[in-house]
Amino acid sequence: MLQDSFIETCVKRVNGFSEVIFNTFLITATIITVFFVNFIPFSLGFNQFYITGIISFLIVAGVVVLIKRQTKEYEMEISNDLVDCAIIHSDSKRDELISFSLKDCEYIGPVTSDRYESDTKNADCVIKMTDYKKFDIEDKYWYFYIPSEGIKILIVFMYKESMYPIFRRYNPRGTIAMAMPHKTKEDKDNE
Repeated sequence: MLQDSFIETCVKRVNGFSEVIFNTFLITATIITVFFVNFIPFSLGFNQFYITGIISFLIVAGVVVLIKRQTKEYEMEISNDLVDCAIIHSDSKRDELISFSLKDCEYIGPVTSDRYESDTKNADCVIKMTDYKKFDIEDKYWYFYIPSEGIKILIVFMYKESMYPIFRRYNPRGTIAMAMPHKTKEDKDNE
């Protein structure tokens, strides 16, 4: 008898160098803008601190919201053969990306495979659910290649060894063949 399988992964996107530079520039520009919004009316003889204070508050609040929106987490749930992918913005807003069946995947394998480059070129949409926007080609990153209703979707994700038996169970032809992972003592204790 087959048991139900459920795996949930959550990956937080790490800000790269360009995002850090952007945030630094944004904060610096905000400080300079707020200074001038408050200094120019005062230097011209207008004592309008309540208006400039509101403008300054709105500028700072907008920058805070913009910086918080850059925080992203990707969530993937595998329940038997169904896969649900979602993105979580700023720890509060959750948007569904895609739901599909493992049986619909044309290929499931690591990004180090020979197919990855050609599948990336042929895909109409590439979703990277990884810790870095530009990731290194390593075995810890796998991908789903899904042709669905004339649209080819490629989803790159962080691989766990416990996922492989599920992939082979529900899509044995589309999953790359490799040695089955052995259960460690820690895995057996968790069951």
